[in-house]
Amino acid sequence: MTKVSVVWSRNLDKKPFYGIGTASFRGELMLSKKLFLASIVLFVLVTFPLIGSVGASLELWSQTYGGTGGDVAYSLVVTSDGGFALAGVSTSFGGFWLVKTDAEGNMLWNRTYGGKNIDIAYSLVEVSGDGFALAGYTSSLGDGSDDFWLVKTDAQGIPEFPSCVILPLLITATLLIIICNRKLPKTPSHQSY
Repeated sequence: MTKVSVVWSRNLDKKPFYGIGTASFRGELMLSKKLFLASIVLFVLVTFPLIGSVGASLELWSQTYGGTGGDVAYSLVVTSDGGFALAGVSTSFGGFWLVKTDAEGNMLWNRTYGGKNIDIAYSLVEVSGDGFALAGYTSSLGDGSDDFWLVKTDAQGIPEFPSCVILPLLITATLLIIICNRKLPKTPSHQSY
């Protein structure tokens, strides 16, 4: 014999009423449908507004940099001050292009390096918070064909030169200043008698 257990019971007019099997299942099914529909409505009301705001909140800010020509960034680093530095090529301004921004992407300064031919920076690193090193190639310098090019700058993007280049430049500049400032004796003017 199969043992039947009471699923629920209710006393109506002091007469016991027992529901088992399908009666109980139908009641639960009705309740389940209502809860299911209510949960869908709640899900839709809560989720769809969040989807829109989540999608919009993924982009904190957006900036563009460049001029009327082709300007392309090939490398990006987060700088020690929390900003960004981008390196690439600018046909608007010419040559290797280094752009420094603050943490919100506002341009602080930009510098170009190179000549009249194509010069492209493909790689960028910040050097101990004291400047940048850009690597790429140049058609403007070297032997005229595509040559590897490394540029080291200070923290403001001003190129740094090795001391073997600086010393001769300083000596030459000093000599030019001395020569230009030296008072030459006046030559007597031609007099006719």
